[in-house]
Amino acid sequence: MTASHVTTEEGGRTLIRLLLADQQRLTAVERFGAKHDEATLPAQEKYYRDLIPLSEPRTGEQYVFEVDLDACTGCKACVAGCHSLNGLDDGEVWRQVGVVAGPQGADARTVTSACHHCAEPACMSGCPVKAYEKDPVTGIVRHLDDQCIGCQYCVLKCPYDVPQYNAAKGIVRKCDMCHGRLSEGEAPACVQACPTGAIRIGVAPVAEIAARGLRGEFLPGAPDPAYTRPSTVYASSRGLTGDLRPGDEHRLRVEPTHAPLVFMLVLTQASVGVTVAHGALSWLAPSTLAAATHLRLSLVAAALGLLGIAGATLHLGRPLYAFRAFLGVRTSWLSRETVVFGAQAPLLLLHVLARATGAPARLADAALSAVVVAGALAVLCSVMVYVDTRRASWSLGRTSGAFVGTALSLGVALTAALVSAGGGAAPRWLFAVVALVSLAKLALESSVLRHVGASPVTDLARTARVLLGPQRTVTGARFAIGAAGVAAAVACASAASPGPALAGLLVVAVFTGDALERALFFRAVAAPRMPGNAS
Repeated sequence: MTASHVTTEEGGRTLIRLLLADQQRLTAVERFGAKHDEATLPAQEKYYRDLIPLSEPRTGEQYVFEVDLDACTGCKACVAGCHSLNGLDDGEVWRQVGVVAGPQGADARTVTSACHHCAEPACMSGCPVKAYEKDPVTGIVRHLDDQCIGCQYCVLKCPYDVPQYNAAKGIVRKCDMCHGRLSEGEAPACVQACPTGAIRIGVAPVAEIAARGLRGEFLPGAPDPAYTRPSTVYASSRGLTGDLRPGDEHRLRVEPTHAPLVFMLVLTQASVGVTVAHGALSWLAPSTLAAATHLRLSLVAAALGLLGIAGATLHLGRPLYAFRAFLGVRTSWLSRETVVFGAQAPLLLLHVLARATGAPARLADAALSAVVVAGALAVLCSVMVYVDTRRASWSLGRTSGAFVGTALSLGVALTAALVSAGGGAAPRWLFAVVALVSLAKLALESSVLRHVGASPVTDLARTARVLLGPQRTVTGARFAIGAAGVAAAVACASAASPGPALAGLLVVAVFTGDALERALFFRAVAAPRMPGNAS
């Protein structure tokens, strides 16, 4: 007999509907008891139920991690639990355990950390494809895997080393506070796994989180919380003083080279430099430029620019989705860089077309001027992409000096070599510009070395120690080749008529030196992160 035939005498209602109606009349206590009787709650619920909120955050509040440093033993059960329950790949870590300690290792304490679900998440503001969202109810910062293109800019933006690039999947992934479990009244993996109850989920007003960050209240030895306003609350009965330092404070780390970005930056900046030098010669020394030389300079500038832009896609984990990179233009400098380079490409081609077809000089000069303006904006955006990460060695002065210096030294050297190769006489002042700019770049790069002995250890000191330690061979080669480039530029400026061979040698020296400088730019940067282990 089907349920539809099981009826009562009262209104013909089915038995199922009566039972459902009866369920709706149960009190909260009765429903809770029924769940226990039916064994529908997780088996470990009795151990962690008091470690998570009983309700969702109210308006103006969000979930936060609360960590009791006195209870944390550094057993890394939270790391294993997170890895297992979230199905992470080998080498993929969303929760880490480090150490903070006082002078000479006194008062050492282990620190567990994951994503801090910041009030002002840098990962979200920097993402060019809007692959991050901050849940309006819970405040959890979630990564949208299907939207990610694997540019890894969020890895550079986050000061806590939270987003992790998964090369196999070509995307970044991160802790999401196990939001799916929390929505069902179940604790996150790390909370369930911790044997001492050192990790719990709490609720805090977003305004209070932001205020704590601005006051610098977070964890001694961690990056400045004023940047992103992290929500995690660390507590200890022994207090958290400024004397505590990261256990891995003296460890030297060589960061990834990001080779596609190295060549993208050098080539696009060289392209801008060629167009700037081309325009300067057209205005100051038009007699040195034959029609063929004009076309040659335009072709080289276009080829360098387009090759650099195309090479940048090799850095993406999912290059087929690179077209999305304009979505974050309101907040992300990487999006702005993409948009400007996208506008510069057709201008470069228009410039070449104007020269190749023998268009009127006014039209060709206008196209060149447009390319120069677009190129300058592109270099500015490239500078801000790295300045916006707030890393010490990527400050505005150092980064703009390096990027503008490459545009001028390599671009002008290429222009002088192309003029000489075309049978013309390149003005000596072009080579003098290369010598002066190259010398200034070397001085700027060497200035960081004076921080090597800083105590306590600063980020610039870490950069200096990497340059003189693990990267000393590359550093030595960079300065040696840079000095050779300066010498070659001086020789060209001193010669009555430097030949194509000497000018070509100058280009090779400047390009090689700048490529090494850009590799060290990435390798030696001190990347901020949560405290790690000393061993």
